[in-house]
Amino acid sequence: MRCRWPTGILWVSIAGSMICQNVRAESTVGTDKIVKEARETIEATKEYTDQQKTAFQRKAQEELAALQQQIAALRGKVADASASTRAELQKSLNELEKKKDGVREQLDGLKQTTDKKWQDVQDGMNSALHELKQSYQKLLSRIP
Repeated sequence: MRCRWPTGILWVSIAGSMICQNVRAESTVGTDKIVKEARETIEATKEYTDQQKTAFQRKAQEELAALQQQIAALRGKVADASASTRAELQKSLNELEKKKDGVREQLDGLKQTTDKKWQDVQDGMNSALHELKQSYQKLLSRIP
């Protein structure tokens, strides 16, 4: 009977070792699955961000193009204004052109941004476009 007790311990330790190996193998498979899903999630997020960035760029370019046409029309109205108001309106028009150029530069910079900074650039771009539109409306209201 003395022999069975050490043999039993040997079998229990062998079985425990086999169970631990199976748990480790399952753990590795589970870890691989989690890593794969995380990579897929990161890739999907990156694609979504790229799509949002592209859509925003297109919309901002369209708005800027429309504003450029409106500014060109204003230029003609300023030229037709009386001599007394023309100089003041021309100064405001020049400031408006500078703002437009600044918005154009920001838009060009948006193409260079990383995904991490794109949200900040988008917010700045929205603010710049809004300010440009307000400046346009202000100048438009001053033209007789």
